[in-house]
Amino acid sequence: MTPSLYQFPLLTPFPSLIHFVSGRHGGVSEGELGTLNLGFRVADNPQHVTENRRRLAASLGIAADQLVFPAQTHSARVQVVKADTSIEDLADTDALITQITGRCICVMSADCTPILLYDPVKQAVGAVHAGWRGTVSKILTHTVQAMQEHFGTQPAHLLVGIGPSISPEMYEVGQEVLEAVKQAYGSTQGLITRENGVGKGFFNLWEANRQQLLELGVPVASIEVSGICTYQQSDRFFSARKSANRAGRFAAGIMLQ
Repeated sequence: MTPSLYQFPLLTPFPSLIHFVSGRHGGVSEGELGTLNLGFRVADNPQHVTENRRRLAASLGIAADQLVFPAQTHSARVQVVKADTSIEDLADTDALITQITGRCICVMSADCTPILLYDPVKQAVGAVHAGWRGTVSKILTHTVQAMQEHFGTQPAHLLVGIGPSISPEMYEVGQEVLEAVKQAYGSTQGLITRENGVGKGFFNLWEANRQQLLELGVPVASIEVSGICTYQQSDRFFSARKSANRAGRFAAGIMLQ
């Protein structure tokens, strides 16, 4: 069985680009991690993860060592991937950007929002992991700014896919998150729904990240929101919340050929 892979229609017309969002099927992991778990830090058999990554790469037509994964910690750190970038360089990192070909930059998720960026003018790409902490830290804004600084990217030229994650219908959060959203955005309007007055509400990760892009000048038509809820569709994607934190990790990746 080959890995289940999904793509953004916005990014598919470009022959110089490989991109994907992986589902949870087509691997060898078992139980809650079944079957295409790509994360080494979720108590899976390392040999299973290695085989899953090999299968993922093969389905993309590349070698497993072309996949580049950062060590995610819900930080706001963006790393430029170069030919000599080492694993150590990718510690405490939740976004990758590059202009080199042949390196598929990836982020992993299991409810947090994976975001892929492509600048067809400067031929540059980015991959971002944005949970609530990354979103209120505005890691997506930092990523676009890093692409501007390092590659000369203009936000008006960017194409962005906001991938499957927990939906605003299901993502109930507490007082800590409500306060963080208010501080980051100045208001919770349009971002927190069904706020109940006792410190609970539902956070819209998709809209919060979309707003960051719009503020930077990315055109509305250049942002694709998948609208797929990992919690409601945990048969297709891993969901940490649905599985009480026993889930595997799916990935989103992008590569210049």
